Amino acid sequence: MFNKFTAIAFVLFVTSATLFGAVPLKPVTYSDGRLSNGIVTVVFDDGSFSILDTQSNESLLSDARFELRRGNRGTVVKMSAEDVSDTLGAGKRVVLEVKDSENMGFKGRRQPYGYLLYTYTLYENNPALVCGFGIRMPNYFSLRYRECTPLAGGKIFGGSEIKKAMTLNGSAGSEKTLVEEGLNRRSANSLMLTGLVNGKRRTVVWGGLANDEFGKYAILDNGVPSFYAEDPIGKLVDEDQTYISNDTFYIDVHTSEPFEALERYGVAMRIANNASPNVYDFPVLCGWSVGHISHLPNVNNSARLIEELEHANKCGLTKYTRVSLRLEPDKYHNDTEQGWWDDEHMQKFNHLVEPYDTIAKWSKKMNSMNGVPYIYMQLGMPSDDFARKHPDYMLFNDISEVDKRTPNKNWKNKHPHHQPYVTYDYTDKEYSKHFVKVWSKLHKDGIQGVKVDYPATAWRPEGGFDDRYATTNSAYRRAFKLLRQAMGKDGLIDERNLGESSRPCLDVTAGLVDTQRTWADSNKFVPEMVSRSGLRWYKNRTVFNYYSDTKAVHNQSKELVQSLITMNFLTSGRLDLSTSFSFFTPEITQLVSRSYPHYPDAKTARPLDAFTGVTDPQVYDLELDAGWHQIALYNTSEQKAVISTAISGDRVNNAIGLDPKAKYYAYEFWTDTYLGLLDGTARLERQLNPNCCAMIAIRRKLNFPQPISTNRHLLQGWVELKDVAWRPESKTLSGIASVIAGEPFKIVVANNEYKPVKAQAKGAKCELKPHPVDGLSCLILTAGKNTEVKWEIKYN
Repeated sequence: MFNKFTAIAFVLFVTSATLFGAVPLKPVTYSDGRLSNGIVTVVFDDGSFSILDTQSNESLLSDARFELRRGNRGTVVKMSAEDVSDTLGAGKRVVLEVKDSENMGFKGRRQPYGYLLYTYTLYENNPALVCGFGIRMPNYFSLRYRECTPLAGGKIFGGSEIKKAMTLNGSAGSEKTLVEEGLNRRSANSLMLTGLVNGKRRTVVWGGLANDEFGKYAILDNGVPSFYAEDPIGKLVDEDQTYISNDTFYIDVHTSEPFEALERYGVAMRIANNASPNVYDFPVLCGWSVGHISHLPNVNNSARLIEELEHANKCGLTKYTRVSLRLEPDKYHNDTEQGWWDDEHMQKFNHLVEPYDTIAKWSKKMNSMNGVPYIYMQLGMPSDDFARKHPDYMLFNDISEVDKRTPNKNWKNKHPHHQPYVTYDYTDKEYSKHFVKVWSKLHKDGIQGVKVDYPATAWRPEGGFDDRYATTNSAYRRAFKLLRQAMGKDGLIDERNLGESSRPCLDVTAGLVDTQRTWADSNKFVPEMVSRSGLRWYKNRTVFNYYSDTKAVHNQSKELVQSLITMNFLTSGRLDLSTSFSFFTPEITQLVSRSYPHYPDAKTARPLDAFTGVTDPQVYDLELDAGWHQIALYNTSEQKAVISTAISGDRVNNAIGLDPKAKYYAYEFWTDTYLGLLDGTARLERQLNPNCCAMIAIRRKLNFPQPISTNRHLLQGWVELKDVAWRPESKTLSGIASVIAGEPFKIVVANNEYKPVKAQAKGAKCELKPHPVDGLSCLILTAGKNTEVKWEIKYN
């Protein structure tokens, strides 16, 4: 039987046991300062620790340790081990209790100010060491715990020289994502180092894992990895209390291949943060961007957006997918909708207008026309009149600076709109009730998604929280927790452009938001936009969906729109539009529709040539199963160029990594071109114009007939075909196709030495035609409505 089209389960997410592959579980053991899980062994010695390969006893990391302020080493007064069982699986944790009398800036005369706690955990079948931190306070004072470094110093791979060293930063938000040469790097969130040690590929991945109350930062200093947690306010720990942070770190010095190592890390982040970003199975048209970015007529009110939805239906796009329209109540300065978030204020500023002058009316109409109601909010920019009415909802319970002007500036407005002096306190209980109440009503009235604008305005390093135990980062996370509470599990939450106003770009909202934006306001399509999310492939769709703001698909060449749709589909989790649906020609509709529906799997395309010296990767590989890869070749240069990849070989050297002894069909989607039955030792290449791409299905040749492409979807059979099976007893190839009304659905079949005799289908017209290339056939299905069509081809 042949059923390669049943959607694969992304088994890495089922249990942490599979993080190291399908091998028998070995329990984690601890004895005489040695923590081992059969993969790696961590050896503790007077506060330092080393990580060894358990099988070979090779040193992977040696003489590493925690780090105290001002270089103090501290004294380990107690080391204990305990069993753990959590979302990452079963394991053991070693806890070091460290005395340091000088960490407050002066030497304690009799007793230490507290005992620092460092935790190091191994899990079954997992090569990574998970590190944590905390503090145990004495019974005579409290402390704000602001910073901790569980990993510092040491040598990797026995101190051997690392040749051709390259690093990749684990950026978030609008921070650039780049592969750089060398052994020195700093990054928020995480880092990856890969290179050759004694001729062998070695890789290290280290950085933040679970997120709760602290930001995480990773450092590579002359080849020495470290990481630390930090918060501007810090966590208040009361006297006689023991605090173990829920924030954790991750380091894997065992997995040698960088793609595998980073994808393993992405899976661990997903599990540790309970992340499951919703799939955006529809485009989102931004009411603001259409007018302000694409400079088309303004559509940013409820009535005009319904007209946009009418255009979406008229152009035929809704035959393929629902469409979302985002209403953006984005008044800035003085009195606005923000904080109120109700019909009355959105009416006042002409975002809700007749006949859809309430969110409920607008949403009902949207839902009746294949629409998805979407809205907008500013996370930390309250309306002046809201702040004046509710001073107790603001930080410090203080609105005295609501009319403050930026010093030494003679601007028309008091201050830049995204740098308010008065803002909400998301830890205030009464404000929290108000926030959940108004956003629950919006959700009940039909809103399914919300763009959270200027999120950095809620990351407050000055404090002023009602909850004295809150940190800057936990208060920021709480804003999104409240929004998630109001919107529910299926609500769509966008964390817009991080990185403004000197705030860090952090992964701290992992598990709470669905999307992070990676670019400032723009409707352009340039290679760096693709790279910024493409080089985060191990987190994209796994922990976050990334997107680079809206895109214009009008006044563009067909080839460029094909590239935009392809590369956005492969490296982003969603498509936002700044083109009015009234501009959708039949050609634009056809091009955009090729990316819907989206696939549900929590993975994305690897940038295969990322570590070959290119700034912007040009080869992306979406592995659908072991014998089926979707390869995008993308020319990021400014001249026409040949872009290529090897079918077999090491992936880090720009190869797909397939079996060199097998044969593979190659079929290009956009040009409907058969590229041949290629040897596993061959190279795949295409000459492409600047900023243009090819999308190629690579399918391992089987010993019976098999589909190798369709004209319906970019994935060439993965989402639009199902239950494909070969029945050898009757020599019949069959399956189910999702056919669109009025559009011929073409399936290209490799006959593989069999001769097709006839075809039939239920619920559609069926025509079996020879392909221009010998040995291939085309099955054409046509139906008068959207329908699931059972088809079969008989062979002799």
